[in-house]
Amino acid sequence: MKRYPLNQVKYYSLFRDMIDDLAVGNESKKAISWFNRKGEEDGVTWGQFYSDILNLQERLINLGLAGKHIAILSENSYEWLLTYFSAAYCGAVAVCIDIEQSTETIEQMLDMADVECIFCAERYRSISEEYFSGSKSVYSFNREDSERSIYGLIAEGKNLRDSGALTDVAVTPDMTASIVFTSGTMTYSKPVMLSQEAILTNASDALANVAIGDIAFTALPFYHTYGLTCSVLSMLIGKAHLYINGNIKTVMRDIQLANPHTMLTVPLMLETIHSSMWASVAAAGKTDGLKKLMKIKKFLLSVGINKKFKSMELIREKCFGSIKLIICGGAHMSQNIMEEFYSLGVLVLQGYGITECAPLVSVNRNKMNKFDSVGLVSAHTEVKIEDGEILVRGKNIMKGYYKRPDLTEDVMTDGWFRTGDIGELDKDGFLRITGRKKNLIVFRNGKKVSPEKLEAKIQKIPLVQDVVVYGAASGVSTDDVQVAASIFPNKETTAGMDSYEILEALQEAIGLINEELPLYQQVRMINIREQEFSKTALKKIKRYLV
Repeated sequence: MKRYPLNQVKYYSLFRDMIDDLAVGNESKKAISWFNRKGEEDGVTWGQFYSDILNLQERLINLGLAGKHIAILSENSYEWLLTYFSAAYCGAVAVCIDIEQSTETIEQMLDMADVECIFCAERYRSISEEYFSGSKSVYSFNREDSERSIYGLIAEGKNLRDSGALTDVAVTPDMTASIVFTSGTMTYSKPVMLSQEAILTNASDALANVAIGDIAFTALPFYHTYGLTCSVLSMLIGKAHLYINGNIKTVMRDIQLANPHTMLTVPLMLETIHSSMWASVAAAGKTDGLKKLMKIKKFLLSVGINKKFKSMELIREKCFGSIKLIICGGAHMSQNIMEEFYSLGVLVLQGYGITECAPLVSVNRNKMNKFDSVGLVSAHTEVKIEDGEILVRGKNIMKGYYKRPDLTEDVMTDGWFRTGDIGELDKDGFLRITGRKKNLIVFRNGKKVSPEKLEAKIQKIPLVQDVVVYGAASGVSTDDVQVAASIFPNKETTAGMDSYEILEALQEAIGLINEELPLYQQVRMINIREQEFSKTALKKIKRYLV
């Protein structure tokens, strides 16, 4: 596969430099937009965004919050981003709180990060005020509350700036810009410290690999690094007009209204679109016809011919609207789905990231893409494979876990971060993830099996919505195990079937998979779940709860 030069992109080491550079001269250009409940568009230009940032950061400095820990407790919103950018501008630390956690867990996160004030959406105001035993250190996103809201602070900051009472604070690239909590699929969440330079370098690295369009859309949660670094910072640095969504119920509506070229998302959304597409095709009695066309299109594309078929164009427009590019991460993406979408004219680029790496480690490129990989390693990042495990080093690596040097020491070796993921690099430099080190099933004879490989095979069964493969005890000793699968059935494909019929059908399908596997890797137990698996905000299954 022929390599081509990285895209030209500007790099920053300080948020204030990035904000100043993007805003000055682009005051009338649209920066961030969103839709209200009625579907009406709202948004801000770079001029308005810049003014709000300067005013708010001035008031934060005036309140003595420069360098302090400021928690953000909200769904995606303009105010969320305004708080984050303003905090970074004046050297404060934005503590990004996962709102999908329980109140108890949120309070634990606030404790762990030593927050001194909270900026929150109105729905989280009571939790925030209760945490501080009053409203003194809580500022809401409510425009109507002029005294204890972000908008009151902006007005006060403007007065300070208008009066000439400006205060400057020193901010350096190695200062912590944010504390972000790991997704906690295996254990409890850990507070990751990311520097200004680590985050900004990573955001520009993403752009160096991937060429984006003029309009981008994201519904990824900002309190995770993928949602913030890749879907917000990268898009803004790339000078795209960014549409944001904070309500899962209106995502599909907002995508159609925004007419984006580029969308950033997780596999679950693409799987939902894929299922919906084939259900519609089946209802029209055109399944066989579309499958034949896709095979023809795949062949033509392989020999450099991009012939368009009217029926496929109509399906693409119905399912994706104007979207031509989708950047997908957070979990494993089906190769089959990506290939089918590509035949329809939508390129899906899969990437790999981890919170401690700010998060991007690798991503496929527009003209260098292998669907079975997570792409090429980013420019300022190094990757090596040691005993099968992926190790990462570079400017994007975390400063450590906040106030937990013991946990930091466990994962850092001579500047290399141990990801815990099992993978390999091919001859072209593409990275593949083959499993999670902690998930490996180890047998008494020393053989090992990666559950993710088996899950990928079982996931292809139409009856399966979600699956977790694990080692189930089958004897006296702890290492006397056999491979088991816990399955949550697909409600649509199993409609009208009772539990016995579902189990019987799954046993038959998994039996066919077993025929292709060595004896020790074969699935011996099947457990049918009645409730969905508990998942993180990025829709990854919390394996430790299975």
